[in-house]
Amino acid sequence: MSTDYCVIYCTCPNQETAENLSALLLEKRLVACLNIVPNLSSHYIWQGKITKGEELLLVMKTKTSKLTQVEGLILEVHPYEFPEFIAMPIIYGNRQYLDWVNEVVD
Repeated sequence: MSTDYCVIYCTCPNQETAENLSALLLEKRLVACLNIVPNLSSHYIWQGKITKGEELLLVMKTKTSKLTQVEGLILEVHPYEFPEFIAMPIIYGNRQYLDWVNEVVD
């Protein structure tokens, strides 16, 4: 199986941001499916200090060819200075599910 498809992670500060990004990405058919995972406890270094906070995680499934468009939309709308945007190739998946992703994403 090729790496024509990927999973993207992006954290959000609140439900409103997560829902807004979800709606925009789905309306533009840039992703086929998007999960909003609540109650994420994030721990990280920010401006030299260990920081923690509550976030939500967006888990998106799309075509690899859409990565730059998804990233562009997220960077345009997301309130963080530089939001987390990490993509991983799907090296194997249910063929019917991936066919559906291919059909849904423009």
